[in-house]
Amino acid sequence: MTFDRDRIADPARNAIVVVPAIALSLFVFAYSVRVGPVSILAFYGVWTAVLCAAPRLLFERPLPVIALLALPAICLLSTVWSDAPARTLRSAIQYGTTVFFGLVAARATSVPNLALGGAIGGLLVLLYSVAIGGYSYDFLDGSYAFNGAFSSKNQLGYFATLTILFCVALLWAFRVDRKLWPAVVATAGLAVVLLWMSDSATSILTTGVALLTVVVARMLLGLAPALRRRAVVTLIAGGLVGALAAYILGLFDVVLLAVGKDATLTGRTFLWNQALEFGANRPLLGVGYDAFWVHDRPEAERLWEEFYITARTGFHFHNVLIEAYVGLGLLGLTLVSAICLALFAVPVVAILAEDGTGAVTFCAGLALLFLPRAMAEVDFITPYTAGSFLVPFVLLKLLDHRAQGARPAPILSDMHGFASQPMRTGLGT
Repeated sequence: MTFDRDRIADPARNAIVVVPAIALSLFVFAYSVRVGPVSILAFYGVWTAVLCAAPRLLFERPLPVIALLALPAICLLSTVWSDAPARTLRSAIQYGTTVFFGLVAARATSVPNLALGGAIGGLLVLLYSVAIGGYSYDFLDGSYAFNGAFSSKNQLGYFATLTILFCVALLWAFRVDRKLWPAVVATAGLAVVLLWMSDSATSILTTGVALLTVVVARMLLGLAPALRRRAVVTLIAGGLVGALAAYILGLFDVVLLAVGKDATLTGRTFLWNQALEFGANRPLLGVGYDAFWVHDRPEAERLWEEFYITARTGFHFHNVLIEAYVGLGLLGLTLVSAICLALFAVPVVAILAEDGTGAVTFCAGLALLFLPRAMAEVDFITPYTAGSFLVPFVLLKLLDHRAQGARPAPILSDMHGFASQPMRTGLGT
């Protein structure tokens, strides 16, 4: 049996390889703890095979790849000063490989194929949770919520959100084959139902932000370049003024009450305060990557008890910047802040470009999903998680798109066998 290496390396012709790989990856990110190490090996296997088929992928325009690997490199380096060096070394390698294969996927996968693989993977994740059918009790607010096969309702809401975005991209940004519309619509419907059942305020609110971003980005791409620039400046200025006014008038509290939360964000403000006090003891370099939440550390044990985490694992500070500050100090905080800034700035620059496309629209929605989530969750600095895979994927795609300009590029390719050429009026390719 022979393999066509050129076809595997070509995002316009490799759907049969990368779509199942994306779907498998999402399932592994959701349930690797439940399924076990075999799932992790499968994740490594599929993307290693892609890399071996096209080893030159990461050597084309290497600077953005190197930049996106800076944080994993610092995580690995923190083994030197970590309070738990063995744990830091293991976790840093796991996180680094997740980011690395996200970058491999970005170079090997077209955005339409990401959406298709993500929708399939999201459907499998949600169906598995429906089959398990678990509910969880929140000791802090005294409520029950559906969490499926996850240990946290927020994770179920998170994967429901991703599934909705993937389905919207297939139906709106890319002309998926009409024969697949019923399946895509049904998948999106299931995701909406489970998002609501999860009662995850973070997921519900950020879903709205991401979908609004997709709509606004599409509208902006339909404008002439000069008018588009003025519209973007107006939107950013209006957003900042609106956010300041909302804070002064207390509208954020009204929104929280509307989704059943209080001003403490279900205890998050207390958790953040404790983290900042602890981080101040090691402000420059922190305690080491993934070295705070370890058994027998008094501060960690106390917080586990405060928040009823009887398993004494799988917990974090519910803020990616604060998590980075405690683990990696101001050095890590600077790098993670740069990623957060890039999640906003890189999509804006791509939208302002004259060759903005529908793929850019979808990537902008994904980027703006992770940015507000960073304030309440820890999505993209942990091993084997969807965020640690998708954030470098999206950023590298957008950076590559900008570098390639109007020339034909992988990000512009379609899903052969699944979709016709995407529309160009406001959606591009």
